[in-house]
Amino acid sequence: MSSAIVRHETPHSMKEAWAREFSEAIEIPAGAKCIVLSGVGALPSNFDAEPHTVAHFGDTRAQTKSVLDQITEILGSKGYTLGDVVAVQAIFVGDPAHNGKPDYEGFSSVYLDYFGSKTQPNLPTRTRSQVVGLVEPGWLVEITVTAAKTA
Repeated sequence: MSSAIVRHETPHSMKEAWAREFSEAIEIPAGAKCIVLSGVGALPSNFDAEPHTVAHFGDTRAQTKSVLDQITEILGSKGYTLGDVVAVQAIFVGDPAHNGKPDYEGFSSVYLDYFGSKTQPNLPTRTRSQVVGLVEPGWLVEITVTAAKTA
């Protein structure tokens, strides 16, 4: 039995570009260390804007960057890196600037700077969901991750 984390690519039969943004499955061996982060939302970026609004936190791109930067910092403080992330759950609300639909393209444009890049090639599994609202009215995205590593 292998003691390494095994990442299974999404089948190449899936031609859509978004299918290259995540692993189909990941095997985590017994004895691996794991950490699960609570959901993380964006920090305010425009202090001149009305509090608790999208303008206060930024568009989906800005919010995704804020969240992934925070996740990078939290993981680092616990001895993990983005390369250790095995699962991402991204929860969206509709963006008023996109006719009430989530800006998945904006999300992916930032996400791919953090996962599946030249500097960090590992792809986690991923779930994206749309909900009616998040706890902070100005948030467009909230992300939680699970990370694992072997000794």
